[in-house]
Amino acid sequence: MITQAGRSLLQSMTRYKVIPVIESRVQFSQILEHAQGRALLLRHCNLFDLASQLSSAYRSGYSIYVNVDHVDGIHPDAAGLHYLAEHLHITGIVSNHPKILCLGKQFGLETIQRIFTVDSTGLETALESVDREYTDVLDIAPALVIPYLIPNLIDTLPLPFIGSGMISTSQQVQRVLRSGASGVASPRPELWL
Repeated sequence: MITQAGRSLLQSMTRYKVIPVIESRVQFSQILEHAQGRALLLRHCNLFDLASQLSSAYRSGYSIYVNVDHVDGIHPDAAGLHYLAEHLHITGIVSNHPKILCLGKQFGLETIQRIFTVDSTGLETALESVDREYTDVLDIAPALVIPYLIPNLIDTLPLPFIGSGMISTSQQVQRVLRSGASGVASPRPELWL
Protein backbone atom coordinates (compact mmCIF):
# COMPACT_ATOMS: atom_id res chain seq x y z
CA MET A 1 0.00 0.00 0.00
CA ILE A 2 1.29 3.44 -0.89
CA THR A 3 1.53 5.69 2.17
CA GLN A 4 2.61 9.28 1.65
CA ALA A 5 2.15 12.07 4.13
CA GLY A 6 -1.47 13.19 4.19
CA ARG A 7 -1.05 16.88 3.47
CA SER A 8 -1.07 18.46 0.06
CA LEU A 9 1.31 21.21 -0.96
CA LEU A 10 -1.46 23.82 -0.82
CA GLN A 11 -2.48 22.73 2.69
CA SER A 12 1.12 23.01 3.85
CA MET A 13 1.36 26.54 2.50
CA THR A 14 -1.46 27.86 4.64
CA ARG A 15 1.13 28.23 7.41
CA TYR A 16 4.48 28.41 5.58
CA LYS A 17 4.60 30.34 2.32
CA VAL A 18 8.22 29.51 1.52
CA ILE A 19 8.94 25.91 0.56
CA PRO A 20 12.51 24.94 1.47
CA VAL A 21 14.43 23.51 -1.48
CA ILE A 22 16.81 20.92 -0.03
CA GLU A 23 20.00 20.17 -1.95
CA SER A 24 22.21 18.51 0.72
CA ARG A 25 22.24 16.49 3.94
CA VAL A 26 23.26 19.62 5.86
CA GLN A 27 20.24 21.57 4.61
CA PHE A 28 17.97 18.62 5.34
CA SER A 29 19.27 18.36 8.93
CA GLN A 30 18.88 22.11 9.35
CA ILE A 31 15.21 22.15 8.32
CA LEU A 32 14.33 19.03 10.35
CA GLU A 33 15.32 20.96 13.50
CA HIS A 34 12.54 23.48 12.84
CA ALA A 35 8.76 23.43 12.50
CA GLN A 36 7.22 20.11 11.59
CA GLY A 37 4.47 19.43 9.11
CA ARG A 38 5.64 21.58 6.25
CA ALA A 39 6.39 20.86 2.63
CA LEU A 40 9.98 20.30 1.48
CA LEU A 41 11.30 20.04 -2.07
CA LEU A 42 14.35 17.87 -2.83
CA ARG A 43 16.50 18.80 -5.82
CA HIS A 44 20.13 18.35 -6.96
CA CYS A 45 20.83 15.64 -4.38
CA ASN A 46 21.07 11.86 -4.17
CA LEU A 47 17.95 10.40 -2.56
CA PHE A 48 19.78 7.40 -1.18
CA ASP A 49 22.20 9.68 0.69
CA LEU A 50 19.13 11.16 2.40
CA ALA A 51 17.22 7.92 3.11
CA SER A 52 17.46 8.09 6.93
CA GLN A 53 16.48 11.77 6.92
CA LEU A 54 13.55 11.00 4.62
CA SER A 55 12.29 8.46 7.16
CA SER A 56 12.60 11.00 9.99
CA ALA A 57 10.84 13.66 7.95
CA TYR A 58 8.00 11.28 7.09
CA ARG A 59 7.52 10.33 10.76
CA SER A 60 7.53 14.04 11.72
CA GLY A 61 4.73 14.90 9.30
CA TYR A 62 6.69 16.63 6.56
CA SER A 63 5.37 16.46 3.01
CA ILE A 64 8.29 15.64 0.75
CA TYR A 65 8.31 16.55 -2.94
CA VAL A 66 11.05 15.45 -5.33
CA ASN A 67 12.05 17.26 -8.50
CA VAL A 68 12.50 14.06 -10.48
CA ASP A 69 14.13 15.95 -13.37
CA HIS A 70 16.96 17.11 -11.08
CA VAL A 71 17.70 14.40 -8.52
CA ASP A 72 20.10 11.45 -8.46
CA GLY A 73 19.35 7.89 -7.41
CA ILE A 74 15.92 7.42 -8.97
CA HIS A 75 14.92 7.33 -12.62
CA PRO A 76 11.44 8.82 -13.23
CA ASP A 77 9.99 5.68 -14.77
CA ALA A 78 7.28 3.42 -13.36
CA ALA A 79 9.67 1.49 -11.10
CA GLY A 80 11.36 4.65 -9.81
CA LEU A 81 8.11 6.49 -9.08
CA HIS A 82 6.67 3.41 -7.38
CA TYR A 83 9.77 3.25 -5.18
CA LEU A 84 9.45 6.93 -4.29
CA ALA A 85 5.83 6.45 -3.25
CA GLU A 86 6.02 3.04 -1.58
CA HIS A 87 9.42 2.99 0.09
CA LEU A 88 10.47 6.62 0.52
CA HIS A 89 6.95 7.90 1.31
CA ILE A 90 7.27 10.85 -1.05
CA THR A 91 4.14 13.01 -1.19
CA GLY A 92 4.65 14.33 -4.70
CA ILE A 93 6.86 15.03 -7.65
CA VAL A 94 7.89 18.04 -9.69
CA SER A 95 8.65 17.69 -13.40
CA ASN A 96 8.63 19.61 -16.66
CA HIS A 97 7.34 16.49 -18.41
CA PRO A 98 3.58 15.82 -18.52
CA LYS A 99 4.16 12.09 -19.19
CA ILE A 100 6.08 11.75 -15.91
CA LEU A 101 3.33 13.60 -14.04
CA CYS A 102 0.73 11.26 -15.53
CA LEU A 103 2.78 8.28 -14.38
CA GLY A 104 3.19 9.80 -10.91
CA LYS A 105 -0.60 10.09 -10.57
CA GLN A 106 -0.85 6.34 -11.10
CA PHE A 107 1.14 5.87 -7.88
CA GLY A 108 -0.91 8.34 -5.85
CA LEU A 109 1.65 11.12 -5.99
CA GLU A 110 0.70 14.79 -5.99
CA THR A 111 2.05 16.38 -9.16
CA ILE A 112 3.58 19.78 -9.82
CA GLN A 113 4.31 20.83 -13.38
CA ARG A 114 7.28 23.15 -13.69
CA ILE A 115 6.96 25.78 -16.41
CA PHE A 116 9.88 27.94 -17.51
CA THR A 117 8.78 31.38 -18.57
CA VAL A 118 10.65 33.68 -20.92
CA ASP A 119 7.78 35.99 -21.83
CA SER A 120 3.98 36.15 -21.65
CA THR A 121 3.54 34.39 -25.00
CA GLY A 122 5.73 31.50 -23.86
CA LEU A 123 3.76 31.25 -20.63
CA GLU A 124 0.44 31.26 -22.49
CA THR A 125 1.68 28.48 -24.78
CA ALA A 126 2.94 26.42 -21.84
CA LEU A 127 -0.35 26.85 -19.98
CA GLU A 128 -2.23 25.45 -22.97
CA SER A 129 -0.28 22.20 -22.58
CA VAL A 130 -1.23 21.70 -18.91
CA ASP A 131 -3.44 18.66 -18.35
CA ARG A 132 -5.49 19.33 -15.22
CA GLU A 133 -6.23 15.62 -14.87
CA TYR A 134 -2.56 14.87 -14.16
CA THR A 135 -1.33 18.15 -12.67
CA ASP A 136 -2.25 19.49 -9.24
CA VAL A 137 -0.13 22.64 -9.00
CA LEU A 138 1.99 24.72 -11.38
CA ASP A 139 5.53 25.84 -10.59
CA ILE A 140 6.36 28.95 -12.61
CA ALA A 141 10.04 29.74 -13.01
CA PRO A 142 11.80 32.01 -12.69
CA ALA A 143 9.63 33.39 -9.92
CA LEU A 144 10.93 36.92 -10.47
CA VAL A 145 8.83 37.21 -13.66
CA ILE A 146 5.56 36.43 -11.87
CA PRO A 147 4.77 40.01 -10.78
CA TYR A 148 5.22 41.15 -14.38
CA LEU A 149 3.47 38.38 -16.31
CA ILE A 150 0.81 36.86 -14.07
CA PRO A 151 -1.43 39.87 -13.36
CA ASN A 152 -2.50 39.89 -17.02
CA LEU A 153 -2.98 36.11 -17.07
CA ILE A 154 -4.35 35.37 -13.59
CA ASP A 155 -7.85 34.64 -14.90
CA THR A 156 -6.54 32.13 -17.44
CA LEU A 157 -4.37 30.09 -15.08
CA PRO A 158 -5.88 26.60 -14.92
CA LEU A 159 -4.48 25.71 -11.48
CA PRO A 160 -2.99 27.21 -8.32
CA PHE A 161 0.70 28.02 -8.73
CA ILE A 162 3.93 28.54 -6.87
CA GLY A 163 7.04 30.39 -7.98
CA SER A 164 10.61 29.15 -7.93
CA GLY A 165 13.99 30.28 -9.13
CA MET A 166 16.08 33.42 -8.66
CA ILE A 167 14.42 34.49 -5.40
CA SER A 168 16.99 35.93 -3.00
CA THR A 169 15.15 38.37 -0.70
CA SER A 170 12.02 38.40 1.44
CA GLN A 171 10.81 41.42 -0.56
CA GLN A 172 10.90 39.32 -3.74
CA VAL A 173 8.98 36.57 -1.95
CA GLN A 174 6.30 39.08 -0.92
CA ARG A 175 5.98 40.49 -4.46
CA VAL A 176 5.48 37.00 -5.88
CA LEU A 177 2.88 36.16 -3.21
CA ARG A 178 1.01 39.42 -3.80
CA SER A 179 0.85 38.51 -7.49
CA GLY A 180 -1.27 35.45 -6.69
CA ALA A 181 1.24 32.68 -6.01
CA SER A 182 0.29 30.24 -3.26
CA GLY A 183 3.94 29.94 -2.24
CA VAL A 184 7.57 30.31 -3.25
CA ALA A 185 10.23 27.58 -3.37
CA SER A 186 13.75 28.63 -2.37
CA PRO A 187 17.06 26.96 -1.46
CA ARG A 188 17.99 29.97 0.74
CA PRO A 189 17.73 29.03 4.46
CA GLU A 190 17.32 32.68 5.48
CA LEU A 191 13.96 32.72 3.68
CA TRP A 192 12.58 29.47 5.14
CA LEU A 193 11.41 30.63 8.56
